[in-house]
Amino acid sequence: MERRVSIQWTTTAKSQLAALPLKVRRGVLRKADELKSCADPKQAYKPLRGPLQGFYRFTFGRFRAVHSVDEECLANFDVLVHVRITFIAVGQRKVRDRKDIYRIAEKLVDTGLISLNDVGDDMHDASHDT
Repeated sequence: MERRVSIQWTTTAKSQLAALPLKVRRGVLRKADELKSCADPKQAYKPLRGPLQGFYRFTFGRFRAVHSVDEECLANFDVLVHVRITFIAVGQRKVRDRKDIYRIAEKLVDTGLISLNDVGDDMHDASHDT
């Protein structure tokens, strides 16, 4: 079974990524690109719990990238699996701070701006924006 993996970034995540220091931004993008070649993107990084259940995260130092993984079978349901990985938030983990990346991601989900079913026009590929 062939897997086609696409990585997308919401407008919010893309602007957060652009605001990170260059070294961190490159590290986050490198880890995001690793998802393209892994056997199962849902097993590659840690699943989140609580209000962000259904989302995943990876770390780069004190920084976190929160993303979802959506699989869709195409072409005879067993020939090609399209895996869409959507990054919703990227930033620093700051425990008990309102700028904590998990609090920001929760607010995006709570307000309905982001959901597991999002496939909106605000998605963009950021892999070339280093």
